[in-house]
Order: sequence, then C-alpha cells, then structure tokens
Amino acid sequence: MKKLSYKKLLLCAGILVILIVLPLIFNTAFSHHIMTMMCIWALLGMGWNFIGGYAGQISNGHAIYYAFGAYTNAMLLQWFNLSPWIAMWIGCLLSAGIAFLIGKGLLRFRGHVFAIATMAVAECVRLIFINTKAIGGATGVYIFNAELDPALYMQFTDTKTYVYLYMAFVVAVLLFVRWLNTTKFCYYLRAINGNETAAESAGINAANYKLWAYMLSAAIVSLAGSLYMQFMRYTDPSMILTSNISMMIVLVTVMGGVGTVYGPLIGAIVLTYISEYTRVYLSHYNGLDMVIYGVLVILIVLFIPDGLISIPGRIRKHREHKAAVKEAPAK
Repeated sequence: MKKLSYKKLLLCAGILVILIVLPLIFNTAFSHHIMTMMCIWALLGMGWNFIGGYAGQISNGHAIYYAFGAYTNAMLLQWFNLSPWIAMWIGCLLSAGIAFLIGKGLLRFRGHVFAIATMAVAECVRLIFINTKAIGGATGVYIFNAELDPALYMQFTDTKTYVYLYMAFVVAVLLFVRWLNTTKFCYYLRAINGNETAAESAGINAANYKLWAYMLSAAIVSLAGSLYMQFMRYTDPSMILTSNISMMIVLVTVMGGVGTVYGPLIGAIVLTYISEYTRVYLSHYNGLDMVIYGVLVILIVLFIPDGLISIPGRIRKHREHKAAVKEAPAK
C-alpha cells in the first residue's frame, strides 16, 4: 500500500509541475485563452455529469444556469459593487434555487420528454433575458473597469493569472467529484439510472435524489458561468444562453465519458482544442470549421460510445485478446 501511495504522490507531483509549466511554455494570449476555456468547459461538463451522467436524466437546458452564474456576477458588480469572489457563490445558490423550482416540475418526466422540456424552459429564459432591460436586454452587460482592484474584482491584465486560478477551481471541483463518487449519493444515482423502479422498490427516494443531483449540477455550471464572465468581461443572451451552449455542455461529457470522474475533463480538453483551432484557422472557408468539428465529434461519439476515457481499456482488452489467441493451442 505504501508503494502505491508513493506512486500516486509522484503522479500528482508530476501533474502539478505540468500545470505550472504549461502556461509558461505556451506563453501567448491565444494559448492562455484555450487553456482558460478548457477549464470552464471542464467545470460545465463535471456539473452536467451529475444529472446527465450519474442520474441519467438528459438535460438540454443547462445554459440557463451558465447564464445565471454570469449575470449574477455582472449585476451584483454593477448594482452593489460586489466582488465576484462573493457574487459567484450567490450565483451558485441562486442557480440551485432555480433548479429546485424547475426540477420539481420537470423531473417527473423521463427520457426524451425531459430533454425536450428542458430545451423549452431554456428558450423561455433566453427570451426573458433578451427583453429585460434591467439586465442589459439583447445588448448584454459589460463589467470591465480599469479603476477596480484587479485581485479583489478578478480583472487581471496577465492572462496567465486566469489560467492558474481557473486550474485551481477545476482541481478543487474534481477532488470534490472524486470524493462524492465514492459516497452513497452517487451509488443511488447510478441505481436510479439503471432502473428507477427497482431503485425505488429498494427504498431509494428517486425523486429527491434526482432533484439534489439537478441542483448540484446547476450550482457547478453556475460557477463556470461566473468564471466565464470574469474572463470575457462581457456577455449577452446570444453568447451564453443558446441551445448550442446547452448541446456543447452535453457533448463535453459524452465525448469524455458519461458517468465517470475524469471523462468531462478529457472531453473538455479535446473538444475545446478542436473547436478553437478549427474556428481560428478554418473559419474563412464559410463554415468549413464547423463541418470538420461536427464530423470529428460524430465520429468519436459513434465509434467510441463510452467516451475517450475508455480508449486505454479498449487497447488493453485488445492486447489481452491477441495474447490469448497466440497462447491458444492450434486445432
């Protein structure tokens, strides 16, 4: 056991060194932008994974909570000059409360009905945001102010600072997810996902556990929205509250591995890298970047349905199968 612990410690130290050195090696604004967006998408994927991965309730409207996190930060800054270090947690609580109200009504549905219902609610919220002038309406909100204290209001001039800070958030949430993955909460969610009727017959209150998963999911996605707002310093409903955003949140988790701890992180890294580079280098070919991006996503989903995280296991099984064939006596 001591030897195993030492290996884990060495692995963690190696990962920490990589995380520290990476922004220094790729020291450009564009590289830092990609790394920062990877962190944000990782948080989005980890958040959605609780309701969509563990509980098996496919929500196509999580852009709602992404927007609530971003707008809570922006409006509390504009109205009360409140620091985002406090505002982001208020946004998480607000999003969890909204998720309670929405989930209480929608989580009685299952399968495609729940997925369509969440899309409809997200579209209603988008229209409300667009037509509410108090929060910027269709024009959106802008929060940059050069007179503010950069550390207190999280408005840094050095893009590396965002990378390191957001990496810390990802690590903290990842450790929380890793711990929660071993508790009865996630075991019950998996049981509900496998067979809700059987889970209820075993004494699991499926409605309550799905609601808690939905609220937790909303809170983590809201945190990602708050960090996105601080990084971009501007947003509007057409940027952050669209069906495309909701679909991307789902794709991040599906690509990496649904219902796994590290799947959303892997999916976020790959998906962000593909989308950002195709957008920059192929966008002048009239949508070719989106075609290539879409085809790559479809291929991964079709041929690796368990997500990219399953590739090492597939390779190992393939090697074991080849070895077994070689060792089998010839007929």
